[in-house]
Amino acid sequence: MKALTLLTKAYISQCGISLGTRTVIYCAAESWQERLAWLDLPLSAIARKVAFVDLMPHISSEYDPEIYDEYDIAGMGNKELLRVCRNIVRFEEFDEPTLEVISWGILKATENKDFIPKEIEVTAPDGKILKGELTEQRRGCTCITMITPYENLQGLRVELIRDARELLLNAYNDYNHFHKSEKKIRELYVVYQEELRKRESVSSWQEHLIFDSVFHEVLDGTVLIPPRKLFNEWFGLEFPNLY
Repeated sequence: MKALTLLTKAYISQCGISLGTRTVIYCAAESWQERLAWLDLPLSAIARKVAFVDLMPHISSEYDPEIYDEYDIAGMGNKELLRVCRNIVRFEEFDEPTLEVISWGILKATENKDFIPKEIEVTAPDGKILKGELTEQRRGCTCITMITPYENLQGLRVELIRDARELLLNAYNDYNHFHKSEKKIRELYVVYQEELRKRESVSSWQEHLIFDSVFHEVLDGTVLIPPRKLFNEWFGLEFPNLY
């Protein structure tokens, strides 16, 4: 928390001053946020779900979203992040504790972080043994692929879930929910088609909004992806831009 407080203040100081320095600070802070997300501190639950820009107002009252949300960061590769970070340290742009947490954060941000898939297993309340593969687990994203009893069923949460077995259970429950709701899904599909027919042309984004709006009551909270493809495979329903 001390590191994130220092980085939030450093970030604020660079708004309107230096895009490069601001970007390095932000990327360093994401490494510290990842650590926070795995812990049980007061802000850990929020840190598992949101971007650092949305975490800063919780860290420091000095961060006013109406002022500082106007400032963006740049896209930088690892070499550029390290180069700018070295310059920040070389020219002592901040005090020593801040330089230390920036340096650690950038070293973590630029290291090889290829995720190694892990096998997971859990028993469902109905006694079924669920097996799957954890393919991503970090702040802002946890993803699994179920292997049994349903093959290649993918579940995703846009947050860090520390016990991935929870996501595997969610995917299993959602599968059962969708199949029990087949009649309702088919009824909503008729409504969906009617909404598309009302428009002369529909962009991919508009179709996406219509889909989410019409099927909201059965999709709400689901972890299964992608629902259009699943509805097509399970129930034979056709959707534009399916792939």
